Amino acid sequence: MAKSMDFPKKKKYSETVQEEKLIEYIAVPGMQGEKGEIGPQGPKGEQGPKGEKGDAGKQGPPGPQGERGEPGRGADVYDSASGQYPGWAYYKNKSKSTTKIGPTRGDDGWVSIFLQIDQDNSIEKYLPRKSVALINEVAKKINFKAVQHGAIVNIRYDLEVETYVNNTELWIRTFSIDDEHSVTGYVGSLKYQYSYDFSFSQTIFIENRDVKIFGGIPQIRSDNEGTVILKGIYISVS
Repeated sequence: MAKSMDFPKKKKYSETVQEEKLIEYIAVPGMQGEKGEIGPQGPKGEQGPKGEKGDAGKQGPPGPQGERGEPGRGADVYDSASGQYPGWAYYKNKSKSTTKIGPTRGDDGWVSIFLQIDQDNSIEKYLPRKSVALINEVAKKINFKAVQHGAIVNIRYDLEVETYVNNTELWIRTFSIDDEHSVTGYVGSLKYQYSYDFSFSQTIFIENRDVKIFGGIPQIRSDNEGTVILKGIYISVS
């Protein structure tokens, strides 16, 4: 009786070729041989002759022209935003007379103070170039007329204040045109009835023509009675 027998399926030609290639390229590594000794270094050869200089390359094309800068300032203008030359001056008070201060004095307590210039002990040799005096003694004002728009003015007041009551509060301002343009600073509460020497600084910006023309008036206000002497003023401009 005949029996049914299973025959292996016939492979595709491409599969057979691929299998043969895999078998063909499987390398069997052999044993590693021993490392040989390093041979001796050979003698240094002679330096070869210097080569001839090559021809100069062609000149490249000119680069693009840069942007044109702003014209330079003239010699009569300082190179700053405002054009203001820097400088400073010191004005010492020749007079020792006192000015009374208190809440009911002056303009709502604001009392104007000024000085009599001591010409021998004041300093004006460092004034800004092309400037005039920074003090108008006749008008009793700090003079901004020779200062450029946009300039900065720093002022230091040297004062002697005598209080008659403990805990007297003191304020100082440089009045200019009106309250809006004035610079006001709180000095502090002077704890004892005493004679105090101190300095107080303020900064003013010459922001418009009115401030420049009007100038500045030193003023002081206290909530109790007392006296003050303005001993001197330093003014620097930049």
